[in-house]
Amino acid sequence: MRKYMKYEVKGNYRFILGILAIIIIASTIIQANILKEVNKDYTNMQGQFTFMDFLLIVAVFVMFGAFLVAFFRIIGSFRNELYDDRGYLTFTLPLTGNQILGAKLVVAVLWIVVLALVMILYNLLLAIILFDIDWSMLKEALEYFLMGKEHFGIFIRIISIHLLLGGISLFGTLILIFFSMALGKVSIKNKKIGGLWFILFIIISVAASYLTVVAGNLLPLFLDLESFKFISMSTPWLNSSYGIAYNVVDGAVSFLTHISLTRVLMEILIYTAAFISTGYLIEKKIDL
Repeated sequence: MRKYMKYEVKGNYRFILGILAIIIIASTIIQANILKEVNKDYTNMQGQFTFMDFLLIVAVFVMFGAFLVAFFRIIGSFRNELYDDRGYLTFTLPLTGNQILGAKLVVAVLWIVVLALVMILYNLLLAIILFDIDWSMLKEALEYFLMGKEHFGIFIRIISIHLLLGGISLFGTLILIFFSMALGKVSIKNKKIGGLWFILFIIISVAASYLTVVAGNLLPLFLDLESFKFISMSTPWLNSSYGIAYNVVDGAVSFLTHISLTRVLMEILIYTAAFISTGYLIEKKIDL
């Protein structure tokens, strides 16, 4: 399995390096425009649309497009195994369907994390250099944000758990996409199915979301991230439109500090079932 993962990394690293170069160039253009706006003399501002403004718009679209292209390239690697000739080689390897799928998932998440980290760290470093950021100001801003919290550990706990849940959602989304691709191949038995797998993905995602919401409403068990205790409570700010209207701030805070364990467990069960099913389809049902 490790050798197969290395093969996957070697097959895509040049493309990822190209995407990283595009992200770095676009980020530089965006921050240069921000610096220009900060230093602009508004007393002499004439409202002219300059070339730098044009570059800013282009850079934003380029960065968004780069991430989109990278994402489709990453998931397209699995689609190529199912619908192109390279699948004949992959599925004859001494690997189980779950091992092939697991390798694809690990490499896909690796590339997504690399892209996100490079973008965040580069922009942070560039901002520190361009704007001469004072670390004491960042500390004061963080202390202001944490006003009313008992200690810094609670903040770290909330961020860490939400990052973990984000990672689970990322894995789950990729699993559902791969499951939809495999299911489409088995159902249609045609190499040229166009966007049908995407339609299957939408249907499966909606069904999965509906099941998690129903499960959460039937058993409203939450984890309070501040006290780290299990509680049972209703969530009117999620279930009623007027609740959102008058309690949007409290609702947002509650969403950040209270995790629905029932929904998380249901999502994990759905993702696990989809993973096992995809591995089974790859191993037993894919007709190359």
